[in-house]
Amino acid sequence: MVFSFKPDKDLSIIIVNYNVKEFLRRCLNSIFDFHKDLNFEVMVIDNNSEDQSANMVRRKFPQVKLYENKRNEGFSAACNQGIRETKGRYVLLLNPDTEFTPGGISKMVEFMDANPQVGICGPRMIDSQGKIHFSCRSFPSYLTAISSGQSILNRLFPHNPLSRKYLLKDQDQNQKREVDWISGSCLLTKREVFERIGLLDEIFFMYVEDVDFCYRAKKAGFSVYYFPNVEIVHHIGKSTKKRKLLMQTEHHRSMYHFFVKHHLPNVFLKSIVFLGIWIRLWFVLWTSFLLTSRKGIC
Repeated sequence: MVFSFKPDKDLSIIIVNYNVKEFLRRCLNSIFDFHKDLNFEVMVIDNNSEDQSANMVRRKFPQVKLYENKRNEGFSAACNQGIRETKGRYVLLLNPDTEFTPGGISKMVEFMDANPQVGICGPRMIDSQGKIHFSCRSFPSYLTAISSGQSILNRLFPHNPLSRKYLLKDQDQNQKREVDWISGSCLLTKREVFERIGLLDEIFFMYVEDVDFCYRAKKAGFSVYYFPNVEIVHHIGKSTKKRKLLMQTEHHRSMYHFFVKHHLPNVFLKSIVFLGIWIRLWFVLWTSFLLTSRKGIC
């Protein structure tokens, strides 16, 4: 058993923050302004930010439980800190660079209450310009390296069949449905799921922990749902844009760990996938360098 207490809240909202003070402020405002009907608690875990994020939370949101790490513990470990210290029937993992619309969380909780088989759900996401962010996807396969959202194939040929299949581009983004996994940027789950399968795997410092969590939940018999009745704005990548090289490397490392954990039974396959993932990383970084160089020339 992961927990030995009886939940005393409907919902625990856990936000892991790193150097995005203003976006965190907007995120917290959207929670408290639009969800006064819920019995909920909010915990912010600050991963040693240098922008006075923690001071802002203390000053403007005294009702928020604040935990300040002395170093950047990563997303999974920080989320687990919050999960252990909160007591809601539901747990919402939420990025600080997101903003809710009125009543959003309440609708998600009502949907989960009405559907006991659903263990995890996530909303429709749009970016700052109102463009759809493909926040629900198929589980990664060996072709994901060339078909993911950040792949060269998808950037040059966004209508190619491999990317459309992985990103579920052909699915109606306004239709509620079961999916393989949804983004950890806004992931609502029943505490029962943690009881059954455990917490987030901390081998994933950042990225792919949501894929792994949904994969384990589905194997345990829970359904994962995309719930477009709720829409949130996700100002994508605000915590990571200043460390793009490091984050690209971390993303690829996490994907390798996912394949090793769930799909690679022998050393030969592990070696092939390892080589493929790091070759892809080289291409991604080289392409990014060329694009940056061209902008500088212009």
